[in-house]
Amino acid sequence: MPIRSPLTAEQRTAAETMATRTFIVAAPGSGKTTVAAERFGVIRYDSTLDARRILALSFTRSARGELAARIRRRWGSRALSWPQQALTIDTLHCEILMFLLRRRVISWMGGHTELTVLDTWRGQQGARLMSQGMGYRRIAVLCETSVYSGSLKVTRADYHIGTKGDFEKHLAAGRCTHAEVRQVIAAVLDRAELRAEVANYLTSTTKAIIVDEVFDANELDLELVRLAASAGVNTTLIGDPWQALYDFRGARPELVPQLVENEGFESFPVTTSFRFKTSGMVETAEKARAGQSIMLDATSDPTECDVVLSHKWDNLWTGPACVLPLSFGRLDNQTDAAIALLLDRLIQGHFGHSAIYADEAAAILGLDFDVLRSNGAVMGSILEVLRPATPQAATAAITALRAILRVLGSPSRLRRLPKAGEAVQQARLLAIARRMGESHLVPGMTVHQSKGREWPVVGVRLGKAELARLAAGLEEHRFDDRVLYVALTRAERKVVLC
Repeated sequence: MPIRSPLTAEQRTAAETMATRTFIVAAPGSGKTTVAAERFGVIRYDSTLDARRILALSFTRSARGELAARIRRRWGSRALSWPQQALTIDTLHCEILMFLLRRRVISWMGGHTELTVLDTWRGQQGARLMSQGMGYRRIAVLCETSVYSGSLKVTRADYHIGTKGDFEKHLAAGRCTHAEVRQVIAAVLDRAELRAEVANYLTSTTKAIIVDEVFDANELDLELVRLAASAGVNTTLIGDPWQALYDFRGARPELVPQLVENEGFESFPVTTSFRFKTSGMVETAEKARAGQSIMLDATSDPTECDVVLSHKWDNLWTGPACVLPLSFGRLDNQTDAAIALLLDRLIQGHFGHSAIYADEAAAILGLDFDVLRSNGAVMGSILEVLRPATPQAATAAITALRAILRVLGSPSRLRRLPKAGEAVQQARLLAIARRMGESHLVPGMTVHQSKGREWPVVGVRLGKAELARLAAGLEEHRFDDRVLYVALTRAERKVVLC
C-alpha cells in the first residue's frame, strides 16, 4: 500500500474520524478531494470484515473521474476493485431504478428491466428545443407501481418531447433520459413501502457513501443521502457552500445544513488552503467570505494570465483577441456542432487538448471522433481559408465546412440557416479568425468549467453588475455571488480584471 501523504491536523481528524455521520466543510484549495480520497481508504481498509461496497459519489463525470484518480493514486490501483466504486449520483439513481425493475417492485412500459438512459432527448424522435412559455413537456410519472407518461409545464430551456405518442414510444422501447430516472426515483422515495425497498437495497449492498461537493446536490440527491444515513449506512458529506454552482440541475445548497442538523452529522472544518501562494490571494478569499468590499487590479496585458474566466461564453468572445475561449457554449444545431469542431482544431494546435463539447459536436454530426482527429489537416485547411478574417473568407469557410463533413463520413447535410442564424455563425467564424492572428493565446472558459482547478494567474471578465457586487460584498446565498467567489479563488498568486 502506498505511503500515506502528509495531512494537516484538520485533514487527518476529518478523514480518520470514527463518526458514522460526518460533515466536512472545506475551503478552496484546502484539499476537499484529497480528504475524500483519504476518507475512502480509511473506511475501505479498516479492520471490520464487511464485504459490502464503499461508494464515492460526485455530480459530474469529470468530478467522478478526478475523485477515482485520487483514490487510486493514494491507495493503489486495487482500491476501486469490485465491489468498491466511484460513481456519479445520477448513475446511482439509475442503479436503484434498475434494481426496482428487476425485482418487479415497479414496472416500466413494455416490461423492461434494463433501460437505455440518454443524457439528452436531443436527436431523438419528437424532441425539440423548448423554452419557458412553450407549453408542456412529457415526463415520467409513477401511478401505483407502474411508470406512465405525464406532462409538466416547461420552466427551463432544453430539448424535450411534447407529444405523448412520441414519448410513450421511447418509454415502450426502454429508452429515457436521466431526467425521467430522477422523476421516478423521486416518486419512489415519496412512498413509504417503496422507500423501504430502496433502504434495504442500500444497506444490503453498501457499507459507506462519501459524497464530494455535496452543496451541488439537488433535493432528490439529498433525500437519498438522508435515506442512506437513517438506514445505517456510514455517510460522509464534503463540500463548501460558497462553491455551489450547479443550479442547472436544481442544486439546493441551503438544504445541506438542515440535513446535517436533523440527521445528527458531526462537523469537521478544513480551513487551511494550499492553493494560495501570496498574502494577497489569502486576503481576497477571506474578504470574499466575510462579505467585505473587493477591488481588483486591472491588467492591460491579458497574456500575463494563465486563463481568463467569465460567467458566460459570449463575454469571453467579445473580449481581447488574445483570449481563445474553449467553446461557444451549448450546441443548438448541426452548424453549431460543425463550427465547434473547427474551433477544436485550433484549440488542439495551441493548447494540446480538446475544445469543450467537441465530443458532443462529433456525435451530433454522426462522426467518429478518432477518424476526425486523424484527418485534422482537413479542418486545418478550412482554418486557412478563414485566416484573412473578412466576411468573404467567413462565407467561403462555412461553405467548405459544410461540404467537407460529407467527405469525413457525416450523414448530416448542413443546410443554410435563416438569415439571422447565418449571421450568428459568420460572426463566430470571424471571432475564430481574429484569434488566428495572435502570437500568444490564453485559454478562456466559464467559471463552471474552472471549478476544482487552479492556475498561477487568473484573469476575470466582469460586467458592471458583477463589479458592483464585488464592491458591495458577496453573499453566500446569492448564486451569482457564488460564481464570482469561485472565479476569485482559482488563482494561486494573483487574480486580475481583464
